[in-house]
Amino acid sequence: MYLPRSIYTLPMCLLLCACGGKQKPAQGPMPRNTVSTFEVKPATYVVTETFPATLTAHSIVEIRSDVTGFLEAIRAKDGSAVKKGQVLYEVDRSRSMASYDQAKASVSQAEADLAQKQRDLERYSNLLKQDAIARQTVEQASTLVKTAEANLAAAKAAQARSGTDISHAVIRAPVNGKIGIALVRVGDLVSAGQTTINTLVNEDPIYADIDLPQSRYSEFKKGGQQRYFIVQDGGTVYQQEGKVLLINNIIDPQTGTIRVRLTFPNKEEILKSGMSAVVQLKYNTADTALAIPSKAIVELLGEVKAFVVDQHNVVQQRNIVRGPIIDSLLLIRSGLQAGDRVVVEGIQKIRPGDTVNIK
Repeated sequence: MYLPRSIYTLPMCLLLCACGGKQKPAQGPMPRNTVSTFEVKPATYVVTETFPATLTAHSIVEIRSDVTGFLEAIRAKDGSAVKKGQVLYEVDRSRSMASYDQAKASVSQAEADLAQKQRDLERYSNLLKQDAIARQTVEQASTLVKTAEANLAAAKAAQARSGTDISHAVIRAPVNGKIGIALVRVGDLVSAGQTTINTLVNEDPIYADIDLPQSRYSEFKKGGQQRYFIVQDGGTVYQQEGKVLLINNIIDPQTGTIRVRLTFPNKEEILKSGMSAVVQLKYNTADTALAIPSKAIVELLGEVKAFVVDQHNVVQQRNIVRGPIIDSLLLIRSGLQAGDRVVVEGIQKIRPGDTVNIK
């Protein structure tokens, strides 16, 4: 049976009208995230920084003998404090005395030879005036006198050297300090310039070497109100305050640091050379210093950043250079300015360009 086309099209029209009658609600703006901020304000802060350090004595001298011989006497007790010039050890002088006597005899022989050569020259000179001798003979005699004079000078130098060896057989302290444990005993053979008998150390004052980032060089070069203390193992703070002795003249290209040497009084010898310690640096910042809570910092791929909300509540991202931590705050060297509002809560929900609400 044939049905009109309108019978088929009518239900379709009704269906389309039913579907088209529903309208989608208009989509509104995305809700803003709410964050908490910290307003950056200039202030003066008391900063404490720490640096690993190695302690070094003012003087460390290895005691050696200038002469070869057997150690004859020990005049200073191990571990005792000694003064510059004090006798420490004595080396057997019999060899030096024998050398001195031989050198003395050589001087006498050279003096006698010179006297003979001078008499010959005088006699030949008189004969030359009488044309009784050739001039060449006089010239040869004059040369022999000069040779004899040189031989005498050499003999006297050898005698002086032998005399020095005798005096150097008595070993004296080159500086004030404290000697350690002797490495040789009486009767042992010591070789000139080779055998270490003991070590003399002067640890008052004592030095502490620290390595600073090269970016801090100008800061330390200018000086200021920095105060330096040593923190020993266990956290004990050494009460004597130190000061900068010198700043090294080169920067280590591998570490990018420069070495600073501090000096500390050490009269009681509490600090010892070779100790590992921590140098504590304290100073007051200028009244324009800026600091923010540590939790406001975002580290990404080696860069340090912070989110700042501008006057229109739009989020901006800033690269900053941070300084030391002061309690719960972080000193900022650059990247922020007074009046900035730094995001401290809700950081994970925002990105640059977002408009936010301030809690």
